[in-house]
Amino acid sequence: MKNKIIIIVAIVLAIALLGGGTYGALILFQPFQRDNIVGYGDNIDLVNREISGMLMGDQFTILQFTDTHLVNTRGPDARTLRELERVTAQLQPDLVVISGDMIEGRSAQAHVLVDRRAALQALIDIFARLNQPWAFVHGNNDHDNFLGTGDDIAAFLAVHCDNILIAQQPGLPGSANFIVPLLDQSNTVVHQLIFIDSLGRFDILQPEQAQWLAVRLQQDIPASLFQHYPTQLFARAGLSNWPRPHDDALDELFLHSNVGLVSVGHTHPDENRRAVYEGTVLQIVRASGYRRGDRYLGGVLITITLDAEEIYEFYDFAF
Repeated sequence: MKNKIIIIVAIVLAIALLGGGTYGALILFQPFQRDNIVGYGDNIDLVNREISGMLMGDQFTILQFTDTHLVNTRGPDARTLRELERVTAQLQPDLVVISGDMIEGRSAQAHVLVDRRAALQALIDIFARLNQPWAFVHGNNDHDNFLGTGDDIAAFLAVHCDNILIAQQPGLPGSANFIVPLLDQSNTVVHQLIFIDSLGRFDILQPEQAQWLAVRLQQDIPASLFQHYPTQLFARAGLSNWPRPHDDALDELFLHSNVGLVSVGHTHPDENRRAVYEGTVLQIVRASGYRRGDRYLGGVLITITLDAEEIYEFYDFAF
């Protein structure tokens, strides 16, 4: 009996190795892997986590990446990580923003799932080496994957990354809804960067998020908004046909006179797509990962100034 069991195990291991290499064999033992961050969100509270204002000066530059869909640190993902570091070092922005789907969701092949934590750590290490401040807002894949929950990812970043800007507002759904104030020399807030959690794969943005945003926009301070999903407003502007019903309250706020830019990802266009719609710049950024066969790194360099008459003219786009 014991010999039969040994033979069966040997055959299964051989099939796994032939089918997927070493990691093909590892999927057999995946329940025993500890290469995840499950439980971080149970012990780390991001509610009302302090985010210091950033000095704006004459202008402020944001390098936005999105949809890196990292799975491991090899092959296409190794190229993604190298290019992220090269471009960030070259452009030296005031802030890097990753607008969701940083980590691949449940659609990745099982034999590479055990490397997701290493991929996340590699990204953290890049911005640590460059001493680069960065902010992250969740996409659907960041809430729905085997690495951990959205809360786990947010907490892991808060604990292991000294230069991350991330926090959560009390009473709001999701894992990270927060604001980064931009300050002038007199320490007055002259612009605000607002980050809205897009929640999970089948969720929609909730009324509580729209209510929170409405209060912040009453302060008559110009704002740039970053989230993962485009809304119906993007469809009306001819940028996307992504079906996102019931976002009317949020779309109405996007057209608020204080909002100059709403920049998102998710739909993986072939190139950055941008339109001015009723006085607001709407932008969908090309995916920043090589895993899906892309030939070059997607992203956008956003320069914000305050010396224009119309708020949508505050922005310049490059890269």
